[in-house]
Amino acid sequence: MSKMLTARRRSILKIIVGEYIDTALPVGSSNIVRKYNLAISPATIRNDMAELEIEGFITHPHTSAGRVPSDKGYRYYVEFLMDDAGLPPAEQHMIRHQFHQVESDLEEWSRLAAAVLAHAVRNAAVVSLPKAHEARFKHLHLFPLQDERAMCVLVLQEGLLKQQLIALPELTTAEELARVARRLNDLFAGLTALDISGLSIGLTAVESAVTDIVLRVMRARDSQLCDELRLDGLRHILAQPEFANAHKLRDILDVLEESTLKSILSHWLVADDIEIVIGEENEPGALRECSLVLARYGAPGLAAGVLGVLGPTRMNYARAISATRYLAALMSQLLTELQ
Repeated sequence: MSKMLTARRRSILKIIVGEYIDTALPVGSSNIVRKYNLAISPATIRNDMAELEIEGFITHPHTSAGRVPSDKGYRYYVEFLMDDAGLPPAEQHMIRHQFHQVESDLEEWSRLAAAVLAHAVRNAAVVSLPKAHEARFKHLHLFPLQDERAMCVLVLQEGLLKQQLIALPELTTAEELARVARRLNDLFAGLTALDISGLSIGLTAVESAVTDIVLRVMRARDSQLCDELRLDGLRHILAQPEFANAHKLRDILDVLEESTLKSILSHWLVADDIEIVIGEENEPGALRECSLVLARYGAPGLAAGVLGVLGPTRMNYARAISATRYLAALMSQLLTELQ
């Protein structure tokens, strides 16, 4: 595709895409002449814009003399024209500092990742919690409560933390619960629910009660077809001029419902690098005027999730890609350290 355009038309297309991303206004030849020093005549620019329109890279809104990029134009821009700029070091440091200020917990990290990404790109951001093929036990803690009850804090290898109340069969001291936790941690480390249920071991009544809770949590985790999502930045979507129309806004809000987003994100779990889906490349009809920038993250060989940006096709792709790539790398590092 890179050979389809001359260097001059590539420059003009890059200007049109950049201007439209910045202003949301159609770009006319007079704007280009006035703002950019291309050392070519206005007539030549008009002719090149006409050719770009014929070739499908830009289009002509009915109410304007200017041009706007088409999906094909955005795709060409992303593949061949966009400046590849990473996040500034100071911004990387600030983001990393924010993560170090919260508890080392997957759910906290996923909420923060969605909020940070939405703020960075001024669009909607979504993060799916990592999903392993099968949940594996990492460790548990037991804390005594009143009335023969205890709190079980179960941590899975993927980093997920679950708290469950347990009704104990007998009054149990903190020291006894600590011994139970140590024994079960030794027995169950790295095992799946199927592995644990298949163990031929003698358990005390308290150990059996705790094991029942562990198996219930792990089996529920295994049965989840798709994971929990964290969504942030809806206010940015509402502020976009593309969605000022009530019908378009309703369609986008329908897509942002969790079930639809889960279906979209699960499709990209196999991707190893940034995926950019532009306009008509999207499956759901409501997303045909949107773009997605998605990245897989997770601990090697264990759990994997997806995070990314959803916004109008007129999004700042360079910013969205650099922010998504950085957050995915940071989340992967944090998850790996948590193992």
